[in-house]
Amino acid sequence: MEKEKIISLIEGYSAGTLSEEEEIVFLQWYSEADSVTFHSMLAECRSLHGFHAGYPAMPAELQEKLQQAVQQLEEEKNPEGRIVPLMRRFRWGWVAAVLILVGATGYLLYRQQRPAPQITSTELKNDVLPGITSAVLTLSDGRRIVLDSSSAGELALEGKTNVMNKNGAVTYSGNTTPVLIYNTLSTAVGQQSAPLTLSDGTKVWLNALSSIRFPVSFPGDSRMVDITGEAYFEVARDERKPFLVRTSGQTIQVLGTSFNVNAYPDEFTQNTTLLDGAVKVKADQRKGEEIVLLPGQQARMQGTGITVEKGVDIEQVIAWKNGQFNFNHTNLSSVLRQLSRWYDIDVKFEGEVPDRSFRGKITKDLNLSQVLVILQEVGVKFRIEGRTLVVTE
Repeated sequence: MEKEKIISLIEGYSAGTLSEEEEIVFLQWYSEADSVTFHSMLAECRSLHGFHAGYPAMPAELQEKLQQAVQQLEEEKNPEGRIVPLMRRFRWGWVAAVLILVGATGYLLYRQQRPAPQITSTELKNDVLPGITSAVLTLSDGRRIVLDSSSAGELALEGKTNVMNKNGAVTYSGNTTPVLIYNTLSTAVGQQSAPLTLSDGTKVWLNALSSIRFPVSFPGDSRMVDITGEAYFEVARDERKPFLVRTSGQTIQVLGTSFNVNAYPDEFTQNTTLLDGAVKVKADQRKGEEIVLLPGQQARMQGTGITVEKGVDIEQVIAWKNGQFNFNHTNLSSVLRQLSRWYDIDVKFEGEVPDRSFRGKITKDLNLSQVLVILQEVGVKFRIEGRTLVVTE
């Protein structure tokens, strides 16, 4: 990262003006920077005109609280079954802020007591790059078009509907085709799609190993699509034509709303999470029974039964769309399933799966080795064999 960018992030963090994405970038840089680099950047910030105001003198009482907080963090031994923060030094927001304010006092104390974990060169030789924004569009005649940032222009004319591509984002527009003509957008492991705009204006994003089958236009009295994997929708409102999303076991009906559907076959439940508006969720094998969701609620289907979870962490649910992993109270198996899809790796456990949960955020642009450093820091042991990550107790 360029020096000017680092200084800007430090200044913004001190002033509390960083966006959520910028704060994550800063905290990750901070967690990896050595002591010399950190204090060199800090010194340059302090040399700027007026920047001393961001680093007021710290009262003795506050310094004592910081020492106690750091000591408590160091005393955590991560017993089995406990929730482990991915970035211990930022367990409390005020601790992160104080670490910046006090410079060497808190930062060096933490660094000296807990050296950063190391990964050997043998473990790094099979390092894996993060996934990319890409997808494959399959047209009605079977042609497959790879979509990426380098491609642009008109892709096809499906009936009376134009199919356009701009930097990997596909848009359908034009006159309604009188018969149903289907296209499919799909992502492989290690891929995530740019937004797809359907002919009615609805926008769809696909996570890794996902697909959506959809008509190029909607001539009937409803708008129905089929998905696998995970997708985020921003549905254009049309009260005359309800929007229907089918998965392998349920149907979701909406008029105009934003929601996320997670229907991976290797997950224990199919989850529909509502951001705004209202949706109806119905299990295919339970005719007549519908559940209406309100914003902030999640329908969880397991087998043929559906339950509703209130007060869901929306930020965590759509973190994938925003370029993040959000592991808030997430168990190890779930963490590794997400990593497997994004990094195109297989995961194998030797012995029993460690009973451990995590909390924290990681941006999805890291190499696998950088993520593994964080996992190793919280006590997960592993080795890499080709494209297989072997997890041991």
